[in-house]
Amino acid sequence: MKVEQHDLTPDSPGQQMSLTCLRFGVPGARPKAYLQAGLHADEMPGPLVLHHLRGLLKAAEAEGRILGEVLLVPFANPIGLAQWVQQKPQGRQDLGSMQNFNRGYPDLAALSLGALQGQLGADPDRNLALIRAAFGQALRDLPCPTRNADLRRALLLWSHDADHVLDLHCDHVSLMHLYASPARPDETRLLARAVGAKLVLVEEVSGGNAFDEAHTAPYPALRRAFGPDIPIPAGAFSATLEYRGQFDVSDAQAMLDAANLMTYLAAVGVVAGPSDPAHDDPPHLPLGGAIEAFAPQGGIVTWVAALGDEVQQGQVIAHVTDPAADLRLAVCAPVTGMLFRQDLWRSCLRGQGLAHVAGAKALRDGQMLSD
Repeated sequence: MKVEQHDLTPDSPGQQMSLTCLRFGVPGARPKAYLQAGLHADEMPGPLVLHHLRGLLKAAEAEGRILGEVLLVPFANPIGLAQWVQQKPQGRQDLGSMQNFNRGYPDLAALSLGALQGQLGADPDRNLALIRAAFGQALRDLPCPTRNADLRRALLLWSHDADHVLDLHCDHVSLMHLYASPARPDETRLLARAVGAKLVLVEEVSGGNAFDEAHTAPYPALRRAFGPDIPIPAGAFSATLEYRGQFDVSDAQAMLDAANLMTYLAAVGVVAGPSDPAHDDPPHLPLGGAIEAFAPQGGIVTWVAALGDEVQQGQVIAHVTDPAADLRLAVCAPVTGMLFRQDLWRSCLRGQGLAHVAGAKALRDGQMLSD
């Protein structure tokens, strides 16, 4: 294992922060896998999973079982890790700009389109190599006027040419689920079965330029730009893994999750070892079919339905109680489908999002990610 550091350029004097990347295998070997966690720095299941995966990869490297190259970034956001208010972590959004740390990643297709003009030909493998090289050069040339921009560029410089990119997150209270592009359905099924996901939400572009889509969205964009005569492969497989809820943090669970990731890495040829996923393939539904239920008033939230329940549109899934007014109002399922996430807090404001139900029909598009 080799340790690589990237010092983030401070926005004010006296602020020294760095990113740490752990490298396993031979640099440049294929397939290349990149895994990061903690981009939302108040979400701790993922970093603990990568801590245990680090030990498994060190053992595999010592035994000569790393066939490709693996990069781990266990804490992808030291800026967010340092943000606490009244002894509570605030690592989802930058406190200075209020920008979500997992939004606004550079559009690699737009940045590299000019450099690729006249360079691509009939060989898809050569095209892929040229595209990845252009992505890397565009990132190296990209201005970074803020520390947040430096963070985004540093992460993409490590990951832009990977074959497999996994971004580990968690939700408030939720089932294990993942987000993926429709470009590589077989690998999405493989990943879901390996990690034990209970739901897959699929969308080519969900809005917001999140980290995972910074790796998948450029390839269809380039295919549209260059037309059908220029073969452009799907490029990286990239997915966001939601490791349950914020309080689902334990060594026992993280060790199981790390072992499941090793199964996936073996199945895609990055490491040698057991490669048969142990879990069933979950439902694959459109992200546009995941619809939010909102609080009808402020008060105390009590749940009627549980995570994983199949609910009918209009079915009562929770109540919000105002004890002062002696008023209890129902929260109803917005669509028929699976209740897969709930809000963490048991108090709420009127109009606050409380839960998501995943339905089979896409009912929304555009900006589909929460703030």
